[in-house]
Amino acid sequence: MSAFLADFKAELSSVEPLVFWVLVTWFLVLTGPFGTYAAFSFWQRWLVVLPFMACVGLVCTTIRVISFRRLPLRSFRMSALVAAVLSCIVVAPASQQLLLVLTPDAKPSHPSLPELVLLVASLSFAMSSVRQLAEPMWFADMPQSLLPEPVMTEPQVRLLQRLEPDLRGDLWAISVRDHYVDIQTSLGASSILLRFGDAMAEADAVEGAQLHRSHWVAWAAVDAVERDGAKLFVRLKHGARVPVSKNHRVKLEARGLI
Repeated sequence: MSAFLADFKAELSSVEPLVFWVLVTWFLVLTGPFGTYAAFSFWQRWLVVLPFMACVGLVCTTIRVISFRRLPLRSFRMSALVAAVLSCIVVAPASQQLLLVLTPDAKPSHPSLPELVLLVASLSFAMSSVRQLAEPMWFADMPQSLLPEPVMTEPQVRLLQRLEPDLRGDLWAISVRDHYVDIQTSLGASSILLRFGDAMAEADAVEGAQLHRSHWVAWAAVDAVERDGAKLFVRLKHGARVPVSKNHRVKLEARGLI
C-alpha cells in the first residue's frame, strides 16, 4: 500500500497530467457541450464541470498507477490499452448519468454510451502519449535537489535513486523493454521509463558489463555460466538467465568465467 501511495503522489505531483486536465476542463466550460451551454451560464458551468473533472482526474490517476506501475504488463501499448479500458468502464457511464441529471431536457443532444466510450478512450490514449513523450525529458531536466533522498549503500548508484526505497538493494541486472528498462536488484524488480544507454551510464558505480544488446549485468550477480548448444548464458543469483552475444563473450573470457 505504501508503494501504491508513493506512486499515486508522484502522479499527482506531475506537471503534464495537471496541464492536460486543466485544458480539458477549460474546453468543457468554454464550449458547454451536450446541452450544458444552453442550460447553464459560464460560471455555473465552472461549478458543475470543475468538481466532476477533479473526480475524473483522481480516478484516472488511480487507473494510471495500476496500469503502468502495479500490473506486470510488458509494454507501454498494453499499459495504455488497459488504462483506456478501465477509464471507459468507470468514466463513460458516470458521465452519461451526470448529463441525464443536469440536462434532462437536452437528452436528444446527449451522446450515446458508445460515443462517450470513444471520447474517454481518446482522452486516455492522449494522456498516455503525453506522459510517454514528456517523462524522459522531465527526469533529464529535473534538478538533483528535487529528487528524493536515496537510502543507498556505498558506492552510490545513481540509477537506484529512481527506484522505490524498498527496492534499493544491490544492483544485479538491467534489461530493455520497449521504452522501459527493467531493473533487478537484490531486493526485487521494477520498471522505469528510461533509455537503456542512460540506465547503464547511471550504473557506472557498479562493476558490470553489457553482455547483450538488451541486457547489462553486474559481475557480482553472476552465479554461473551455461551453454545451450551454441548459445551462451549467464545465470544470475535470482535464477534468471541472460543471453550473451558473441561479440560480448570476450568479457567473460577476460574475467575467467569461460
